[in-house]
Amino acid sequence: MQRLAKPSDYVRQDVLGQSTYVLPWEPRLCPGNPADDPELGAQLYNEFACNAAQGVTPRSPAEQLSDIIGWAIVTPGEAARSLAADLAATYQGKHQFLMEDLELGDEETKPHRAHLIFHNEDIRDLSASRVMALRERMVF
Repeated sequence: MQRLAKPSDYVRQDVLGQSTYVLPWEPRLCPGNPADDPELGAQLYNEFACNAAQGVTPRSPAEQLSDIIGWAIVTPGEAARSLAADLAATYQGKHQFLMEDLELGDEETKPHRAHLIFHNEDIRDLSASRVMALRERMVF
């Protein structure tokens, strides 16, 4: 049986130099754990837990990375273009996605950038065709 979360279940903790809230019984990084806001974190975690209980398997981190790259390539607008530029720069070793940079970013790409913090090395292993698509997206 999967335990659901209440906002009062969250415990404040320092993670990578940032103060955040975590669920003490959940060792995995998953939607809602950690969270900046216990209210929103509980909603995200409970949705994740209910899906897991129904047999819906979440996308793997590699699938999520691929989805983010695809989103940056095909989505119009400055936010997606900027994310594509940062992804290409990370591939070249000229940029890193960092926790402290989340405060400076736009709201549209913040969830993507938060996920990418854990995948700086994986981005350096992208295929040439994906990197070229990102670089092409940077100029349009």
